[in-house]
Amino acid sequence: MYGLPLFILHVRQTDSQSFRVYSHQSPDKRSTVQRLGHHGLIDQVCQLPEQPSLRSRHTILLYTLYLSRLRYYLFLFEYRFIGEAAKIFLIQERCLVDVRLKGFNEAVIFTSSGIRGVFNETLTLEDIVKISSSFAEVIGEGKIVVGRDTRPSGKPIAEAVIAGLTSIGKEVVDVEVAPTPTILHAIRDLKAAGGIIISASHNPPEWNALKLAGPEGLLLDEEYYTSIKKRISKRTVGRDRPRLIGTVRTWNPFPSYFRSILDYIDREAVRSNPVKVAVDCGGGAGALATPILLRKLGCEVKTIHCHTCGFFPRPLEPNQKTLGDLSQFVISTGSDVGVAHDCDADRMVCVSEDGAVLRPDEGFALIVDGVLREKRGGLVVTNVATSLLVEDVAEKYGAKVVRVAVGEANVVKEMVRLKAKVGGEGSSGGVILAAVHYVRDGPLACAKLVEILA
Repeated sequence: MYGLPLFILHVRQTDSQSFRVYSHQSPDKRSTVQRLGHHGLIDQVCQLPEQPSLRSRHTILLYTLYLSRLRYYLFLFEYRFIGEAAKIFLIQERCLVDVRLKGFNEAVIFTSSGIRGVFNETLTLEDIVKISSSFAEVIGEGKIVVGRDTRPSGKPIAEAVIAGLTSIGKEVVDVEVAPTPTILHAIRDLKAAGGIIISASHNPPEWNALKLAGPEGLLLDEEYYTSIKKRISKRTVGRDRPRLIGTVRTWNPFPSYFRSILDYIDREAVRSNPVKVAVDCGGGAGALATPILLRKLGCEVKTIHCHTCGFFPRPLEPNQKTLGDLSQFVISTGSDVGVAHDCDADRMVCVSEDGAVLRPDEGFALIVDGVLREKRGGLVVTNVATSLLVEDVAEKYGAKVVRVAVGEANVVKEMVRLKAKVGGEGSSGGVILAAVHYVRDGPLACAKLVEILA
């Protein structure tokens, strides 16, 4: 249950060749640091667990420290717990020498939807460094985009991801907290080689995951994950002297993302008949996109649970059991419709004006109906778990439904092959509109919904 202490150390400047960190448990159970070398400056130290690991000695963290001249270097720390005092010794400065973290944590779950686990239990920082550096080797040359949802574990995981990427010379673009579709759009916009999205989507807050994407912001399929897993088991995490250390910069992905959606939606139709929308982002990253986007379209927007502080007031999966607050909010505000997202806003679930929560496949069918109404015929791609309601809609407009295995990557692959203009996973409320990008996109689905209702 209890993991190893996590010391996320950001050193801005140092000239010391020997570091030693002394830490102890203070009465409020939070770690404090008494000393870091002679010249080190600490930006952040994470909380120690209430009970130390039973292992008395372990390598706990492979990490990058920011030094002078804007360069990043790899460090390896060793953890020892003596009584109530935790000591962390810097084993190697500048770069690791012949260090191999043997094997891999088999508790980490690999699926076509991402690599996930409970943070610091079944998904550790060491795992994350190895995954990200292995991904960078598989994806090839080019910059890598990194972003995350609002889970508290997202920040330390992002730092470990960046450590793994910069350790082998990658240029990293950190878009920080953003919805998954916004991050995927940034990959395409920046012409990046790929990206790592840190989000466990609708899973409970203690879980987190790495979703891996390739060029054009398309999520990788199972073959890539298999290749990455094979590399991880043999992963050497350091070299004596690196030939190149990667760089990191931040970038705001929202202006370009909003522009792409606003260019697609019929803004005049929405402005001529404004829709009153109640938005519930569940404390997730959608709060940074959906309310703003809908207001740009001319909607009157009322929000609930649209904060990004890492507190989740309802279960993260939006469905008929979890959206009671939104249902009441729609009624009390006199809204025309309510919309809700999961933590990374790749899903959208609707609530009618009378407070009835629609099933995810019903919201998906509404969007499909609106798209096919504009241009009859063509193809709709969805997964095998989506209800037959989508067939009823498609038949009305002379369109055909193509079904694939569950998983966004599977749907997208078939949409690209068949040049389908609409698709998604109705089973979870994931809508893909090819005119913008081949991504399950909750904010985009909301924008299309208000256009349809206008």
